[in-house]
Amino acid sequence: MTQLISLVLLKTVLLSGLALWLAIVVLNNVTAFRNGVFSIGALMGMQLFNQEPAIVSPLLSRRVKSAAWHRLIFSIIVLVEAAVALLLATAAIIHVGILLGGSDAASAVVWANLALCGFITMSLIMLLGGAWFAYYIRQEATQITHLVLIGLGIAGAVLMNLQGL
Repeated sequence: MTQLISLVLLKTVLLSGLALWLAIVVLNNVTAFRNGVFSIGALMGMQLFNQEPAIVSPLLSRRVKSAAWHRLIFSIIVLVEAAVALLLATAAIIHVGILLGGSDAASAVVWANLALCGFITMSLIMLLGGAWFAYYIRQEATQITHLVLIGLGIAGAVLMNLQGL
């Protein structure tokens, strides 16, 4: 195995792993859709602010208590996750093609960049949505998770753009 092939293999494993992980997330979100809507509803309704000790804040004016909005937002999240999972899977398949000798390396990098751009965008949407509803006050671990996903996407993009050492 050459150094270049091992680099392509590493890229393939990362893209495949992210695609499979996100596909499982989508499957779980579809299977337990009502739970996801409930969770988004708790976030958008800023319900954790009511836990003892209760937090009184002018930010509470942002509360969204409409179940219809909760369903819509969660549906959009699931659709974005599914689209990004498909992009990651496509990029992974193209990288497998490089290993098998049938894909163009430049095209593979473009697809990987597109997929990881989608991954970072998805994570930023969740980070920004959570920040709007001040989730960092009582759900700091969720915010940290979104920040880690953004960092993973950036690190993956750096890896994908390595041409060989």
